[in-house]
Amino acid sequence: MDTAGIVGLGVMGGRCAKKLLEAGVSVAGYDPSPAAARRAEEAGVAVCGSPADVAGRSSVVLLFVPGSADTEQAIVGEGGLMAGASAGGVIVNMSTVDPGVNVRMAERLEPAGIAFADAPVLGSPSGVGSWAFAVGASEGTFARIKDVLLILSGSEERLFHIGPVGYGNRLKLLNNMMLGAINACAVEIMALADHMGLSQKTLIDVAVAANARVLSNAYKEIGGRIVEGRYDEPTFTVDMLIKDNRLCLDMANDYGAPLVVGAAVDYVHRMAAAQGYGPKDHAVAWKAVARNWKA
Repeated sequence: MDTAGIVGLGVMGGRCAKKLLEAGVSVAGYDPSPAAARRAEEAGVAVCGSPADVAGRSSVVLLFVPGSADTEQAIVGEGGLMAGASAGGVIVNMSTVDPGVNVRMAERLEPAGIAFADAPVLGSPSGVGSWAFAVGASEGTFARIKDVLLILSGSEERLFHIGPVGYGNRLKLLNNMMLGAINACAVEIMALADHMGLSQKTLIDVAVAANARVLSNAYKEIGGRIVEGRYDEPTFTVDMLIKDNRLCLDMANDYGAPLVVGAAVDYVHRMAAAQGYGPKDHAVAWKAVARNWKA
């Protein structure tokens, strides 16, 4: 496989780079954060000065950025991927963004002969190598990126070509709204347990011991973080969950299908952000809920 490019070498992009390097794939990368770039370079990534430089060295570029505006900047902004990519290249957006942004970027790139796919990651950073992907792309583009996706997924059973560009992010937004709902419910119940004088640890331990129907990996992780007070090294921040859930709400509204539970989920997490918890792991939202009941 030719050199793979990565724009965005943070938590997800950095793990992705290491996995590709372990598989014997050369990686060229860019990140505006000097710390992220330094960590990637120490891991063996050829760090470049701009996204355009990454595109010039790579046949396939993977994009890991925070949001929709960042996606546009990385692709068509000054020094962006479009400036350095050649006809025949492929850009794969693995970020969770507004599906419409991916459609617009695909339309901008097509006249230049540059293919585009949206393949947001379904899985935690530590799960690289067994990530699942819902891919929005043409059949031909999906075939061209399959090899790199297999390294990150470990199995064809975790690769889903679900439609044209934009469809991958549609599915991811639905998935992350489910995560938001699980978190909102879990943090409210954990807050209520504490308010009533019940042990939060026991609440989780009983569910695990019973293999209860409420049990899920997300619930176990949320409960474990709350019991241990681990919020400063987030798997997923409150702010990121708000961003994804609001994108899902907007998408639902565009389809004439406003979400009732989704709106409540959004409220819980915006309340947590308003109390200063935005940069912390989403499990911390229980503290914001608990404050509502204190005199």
